[in-house]
Amino acid sequence: MIFRNALAPKNETTDLKNPAPWFLKMFGHQASSGETVTVNSALGVPAVYACVNILANSIATLPFQVYRKTATGRERDKRHAVSRLLEKRPNPYLSPFKFKHLIETHRNLWGNAYVNIEWGADGRPKGYWLLNPANTEPILDTTTNYLWYHTVLPNGEQVKIGYGDIIHLRALSTDGIKGKPPIQVAREIIGSSQASQKFKGKFFKNGVSTSGFLKIPGMLNPDAKEVIRSEWEKANTGISNAQRIAILDAGLDYQSITMPLKDAQFVESMQFDKKEVATFFNIPLHMVNELERATHSNIEQQAIDFIRNTLSPIYTQYQEEFTYQSFSDRELERYYIKANLETLLRADKKTQAEFYQIMLDKGVYSINEVRDLEEKDGIEGGEKHRVDLNHVSLDIADDYQLARAGLKGGEENEE
Repeated sequence: MIFRNALAPKNETTDLKNPAPWFLKMFGHQASSGETVTVNSALGVPAVYACVNILANSIATLPFQVYRKTATGRERDKRHAVSRLLEKRPNPYLSPFKFKHLIETHRNLWGNAYVNIEWGADGRPKGYWLLNPANTEPILDTTTNYLWYHTVLPNGEQVKIGYGDIIHLRALSTDGIKGKPPIQVAREIIGSSQASQKFKGKFFKNGVSTSGFLKIPGMLNPDAKEVIRSEWEKANTGISNAQRIAILDAGLDYQSITMPLKDAQFVESMQFDKKEVATFFNIPLHMVNELERATHSNIEQQAIDFIRNTLSPIYTQYQEEFTYQSFSDRELERYYIKANLETLLRADKKTQAEFYQIMLDKGVYSINEVRDLEEKDGIEGGEKHRVDLNHVSLDIADDYQLARAGLKGGEENEE
């Protein structure tokens, strides 16, 4: 099959010293720490799991809505097929939240998320289906300059899908075709964190000490050494024996070599790994429970920076890709998809009320638009926009002031 050939060409060989790309894709990358970094192992690092989940939750809670351009501006279209998919059900098995959460998880772990568009008889999308990023590969046909996506379906069938039927969301890319998997780019940091996690687990398993030696007067044969070592480990290692007093007899003298978890450098290295992972995913440190430099005021500013610098480039890509691939050329002249940021920018009740008051006084919002934002029914006459009487248009400012003074055209108004 074409897909198999694309992943492992016939003349390509691999070994452990010079692994081929398909080998690395299957088994992961090894860091200098000796740890093999894969998607599953990376998620075992708390900082990686937290960062991926934070990004996925943030995007998943954003409503993506369909708008139609009109002669006077724009209006939201809730009846379009794309609107129903994005706001109601992308496919029978995923809600909008789960759908967007899974897309962002794929994008941050594999560097790519692939959404296959199922087209209806009317030429509009009737379903969005996520492809497995581990089994999907974009291949550019150099003869036709057309991009194909080779993938394996859940039933094991190998197929290739044209570019027009795929919505492709990428992480950082150097060729514009495929995103780079973040866990491979950051494998040294993640590998170090994995090694620290394993080391800490083994430390608590051993309980009293990680390493040391027993001094015994005289010479022992190998069998006797093994017996003494075994009996010592049974009696003095493990959580159940932690902090208990060891009793030495027969002239035994124990000397510990080191206690790594009490070493400040070890603790600092684990904190450093957490900060590096958060920096890699562009996540503010206070969001991964790193509060040493955070205050109430700067956390608020960091939250704004998170939306502006981290989430904005991500949801902009969603808007552009879903808009371009979901609508026909003719529809693209009128329709587009936009994320509603109200859920992210919503402040406390007092601040929100002050914002609504300003927008109502300036005539930007109508009463019913404010009620709609608060998910309340509209009221009669609430669709009209009102302005403060102290603010009038410049072209009627003079007449307005004269009218208030009871004058018109420089003469006193008899009335």
